[in-house]
Amino acid sequence: MRPFAASALAAGLLLLAGCGNERVSSGSLFDVPEGKATRALSYPQAGLKVTVPKEFDVKAATPPQLFRASLNAAFISSFAYRRAEQLPKTREDLVAARRRLVDAAKKRDKTFRLKSDKLTKVDGAPAIELLGDQTIFKGRLRLRSLHVYRGNGEYVVELVAPVAAFARLDRASFPTIRRTLDVTGEVKKPKKAAKKPKKRPDPKKKEPGPEEPAPSTGD
Repeated sequence: MRPFAASALAAGLLLLAGCGNERVSSGSLFDVPEGKATRALSYPQAGLKVTVPKEFDVKAATPPQLFRASLNAAFISSFAYRRAEQLPKTREDLVAARRRLVDAAKKRDKTFRLKSDKLTKVDGAPAIELLGDQTIFKGRLRLRSLHVYRGNGEYVVELVAPVAAFARLDRASFPTIRRTLDVTGEVKKPKKAAKKPKKRPDPKKKEPGPEEPAPSTGD
């Protein structure tokens, strides 16, 4: 099995490294009411549906990323990777995939520290959940990353926030994310941008002819 799972978390860590120019801030900014207003997101092309708190500002993204939903220095994001190889099914497969994810995270960012991990199921599909910390702009961020494997897709949903704010935000949002995450396992190829049609010449407009020779001076 190729080390496909490693790329997903590495992509998430790359986003963390560029998550903003401001220093991360803490606790009181992330007052998300638990179990309150939510927003349902649907991405048929990737075969994913999920619900996030309405307080997050959701922006569309370029595949394989589906969206990035921000709340101050915190964000929720999701990816859908189209895979040709066999995805993890057995416990042994998941253990190997988990190891690759952790190794990729540590290789991508030397400050990354794994706090916990577990093999689980989400929407009836095999899944891996990781929790870890890393330092960005001298601030400590915490990441919960959920990887779900079904059909031809590796689906990733992650929550990132300053450590001081993470626990409350995690309780208020991630249980709903896990419960509502629905994946079909059918990740389609991104559509190519349509080519601009060529301009047709206007038949009424006279095309310029060859340049006329300069008149003779008679010399």
